Amino acid sequence: MKRGLCLLWIAFSFHVAWGQDFAAKFMEQCAAEQGENLRCQTISPKMMEKLVEVMASENKEKDEEIPAYLLSKLKSARIVTSTGHGKKLFRKAEELMEKNKNRFTPWGEEDPERTNPVFVRKHGDTICELVMLSLTADKKNFTIVNFTGEMDEEFMQTLSAGKIPRE
Repeated sequence: MKRGLCLLWIAFSFHVAWGQDFAAKFMEQCAAEQGENLRCQTISPKMMEKLVEVMASENKEKDEEIPAYLLSKLKSARIVTSTGHGKKLFRKAEELMEKNKNRFTPWGEEDPERTNPVFVRKHGDTICELVMLSLTADKKNFTIVNFTGEMDEEFMQTLSAGKIPRE
């Protein structure tokens, strides 16, 4: 019985460890030292469902279907923002991404200044996580946009409006 409970606990621990998205892992590592300068806003799966329902019922024109399509592919979104120490936090995010290079791959064109890189985590052909790092020109403010869901090539093209080329 003890052995079974121990195995169950270990399995659950691995699930929790692998269940974190990039933004959650970043916040875990940086929130304590940054305090009020670093905030994370989460949009839950239930909230995403409500947004899709509202947009689908309010917008009947073809052009208005695009936001509902995009939202329908997402399960959750996290937006991490920093109002100071942007360059330092950007470097920390890049380091965390480098540590997880076996999970995430760069998406689209290489940004020469590397101020807005986009990374994806795939499961087969499906993109299950999209992470965009953004550093303002003055290097003070930093943002992470982290989407999870079941995104595909069409989603990426629609989201980027053709600006990000296919892999």
